Amino acid sequence: MYHNKRSAVSTVPNEDPIRVGFIGLNFSRGWALKTHRPAILQLSSQFVITAVYDENEQMATNTIQQLKLVHATPFSSLELFSSFQHVDMIVVSVQASKQYELLMPLLEFSRRNSNLKYLLIEWAFASNLQQAEKVYQASAIRGLQTVVALQGRKSPYIQRAKELIHENHIGGINSIEISCNACWYGYERPRKFADGMFEMGSGLDLVTTTFGHTMDLLQYITGSYFSKINGLVFNNIPEQMLVDDSGRSMGRTSAKTVPDHLLFHGCLQRGNVPVSCTIKGGKPTKKFTKNFIIDIHGTRGDIKIEGDAGFAEMSNLVLYYSGTRVNDIPIAGANGHPVHPSLDQGKEFMEVYHLRNYDAVHGNIFRLYQSIADFHFNTKNIPRLPSQFIMQGFEFEGFPTLMDGLIIRRLIDSVYKSNLIGATLDVSHILQFPSSI
Repeated sequence: MYHNKRSAVSTVPNEDPIRVGFIGLNFSRGWALKTHRPAILQLSSQFVITAVYDENEQMATNTIQQLKLVHATPFSSLELFSSFQHVDMIVVSVQASKQYELLMPLLEFSRRNSNLKYLLIEWAFASNLQQAEKVYQASAIRGLQTVVALQGRKSPYIQRAKELIHENHIGGINSIEISCNACWYGYERPRKFADGMFEMGSGLDLVTTTFGHTMDLLQYITGSYFSKINGLVFNNIPEQMLVDDSGRSMGRTSAKTVPDHLLFHGCLQRGNVPVSCTIKGGKPTKKFTKNFIIDIHGTRGDIKIEGDAGFAEMSNLVLYYSGTRVNDIPIAGANGHPVHPSLDQGKEFMEVYHLRNYDAVHGNIFRLYQSIADFHFNTKNIPRLPSQFIMQGFEFEGFPTLMDGLIIRRLIDSVYKSNLIGATLDVSHILQFPSSI
């Protein structure tokens, strides 16, 4: 499993680490604290935090002090933060609804920082497609190497599925079925969740988050974009019951304008493969079925990916493979000693791939950072490695860029258009680069 191996380089001797400036890092809460900070700690020879931005300068100072970021400078001015010369990479880890208003001036101000090379943005990197297109164009004009947090691509289970298909172990793909549970959008809403998460236009709706991440993974695994799609979007739960931290009803409701159900059908360009997908909101049910399932049926084998939550990009998964034996999977002989796989080639085989100690919430983000370091320092000694690339596409190496994210953004927009006009749409045009670039 060459493609699924971590880099063998844990330190980079005689090289300065990538200096990181953070927007959205807070010492007491938040996604950046939970995932980005641990990833950087584990890669301390490759990354160092040198700047923290917060509108409240005291909060930025407190974050630096509490997290012992001894090399970091606090900023409450976006202009000064963006132009700070001691930053090679800026990470924007805030809600999608706030990203556009930060990114556009940041990209302009950052022209004064000649050292800035990387820009990492959380999904969905804007509230809507129009904003996403503008962010992409501005970053392309600025000449930055972009990274978008579609970190599910770095999941070892997704990489394993991609390997099996890439190496033709299931033959040609006949059909794909997907079922997900997007638990936030059901009948109950935890009181700790912000109301903006349940309002259209926030960039956090069921189609943008669960569907967006899932379709990115599917296209990445299969090595194919969609040619035609049809979508039906429902909001059958316009009001949600608020519940406390223990799940008990608080006796009042709150309005919801985002969808709670999606029915999606599509056709992959490669092989004309039919894809059906159902995503529903509601309390996850573990008694009867898994809350995330991808079934990929091939001419010589099948792949099933299962998870307990509908958010594959941060869920621990299990992969099942049924087909012919794969070359690098050792098997045990009668005496317990491993048998060389080539002696058993061609036989029907079932593989259950599960990493018991893997933590997807932290692990996928860690691998995303690791791939940036591998690219920056060329730790894998890849010949003729470009100084910059526009998109990862379906490559094993590298990381998803804003162009990869823009393709998913356009697919999401097409789903809403399909639902609005009640028609199947040709989406082959979504692969085009913006004409003004």
